[in-house]
Amino acid sequence: MFNILVSFFDLMGRYIIWLYLVCFVIILYNLRNYVVARRARVNTIFSVEREVSAHREGRSMANIGVMLGIIAVVLGVQHYVLPSVDVLEMVGPTPTVTLVLTTPTVVTPTPETVTTPEPTAQPSPTARPQPSPTPDLGPTATRTPPPPACPDPNVCITSPGANERISGVVSIRGTARHAQFQFYKIEQGGGEDPQSWHSIGDTVPSPVTDGVLMQFDTRALPNGVYWLKLTVVDVTGNFPPPYRVRVVIEN
Repeated sequence: MFNILVSFFDLMGRYIIWLYLVCFVIILYNLRNYVVARRARVNTIFSVEREVSAHREGRSMANIGVMLGIIAVVLGVQHYVLPSVDVLEMVGPTPTVTLVLTTPTVVTPTPETVTTPEPTAQPSPTARPQPSPTPDLGPTATRTPPPPACPDPNVCITSPGANERISGVVSIRGTARHAQFQFYKIEQGGGEDPQSWHSIGDTVPSPVTDGVLMQFDTRALPNGVYWLKLTVVDVTGNFPPPYRVRVVIEN
């Protein structure tokens, strides 16, 4: 354990300048990403792009805070820990190991009388019953599995179903995932052809597989036809085609 600490202090003393340089480069890179994301958020008119830009801003500021924390810890170790550490006292003397060699004793085996076993009678072979022939039933019909309910299984609402009548607080279930997942959101629009969409709750930063996506309180909405839309956004700000399902609110 002490040898590991000594090696760590030695490496830190040798390469501490490079550590500062790497942290400074990472801070500059995240600062640039923050400026670009903020400019994109101010200039865009789409709500999804604003949310993506806001996520990028938060991630860049978090990375900058981590780098500043690392620099503060390294500065503390360099100026307060290293000057007060006595490396020789931590390592201490190396113990001497003494090996004791013993001479093995050779044992001479005593000859033994070998007894030849008597031959045993071999059992006579018995006739095996022949298997009865299996009747030929012809080719077996294969069933084609039904097509999936959603065009994209990674962006899917399984409940409520299409044209389902709902009321009160409804649990929206399904799947929202992506290889480069960032967040997902669910919106509702009134009428057969909604002209505007309204978010149901906040964006969710963790994927869901065949589970509850969100709770939908229908009591504040007038009865009628509504559409639910699920959108999954990746880390680049892009998203596959959203999934839409038609429901009828009857409170």
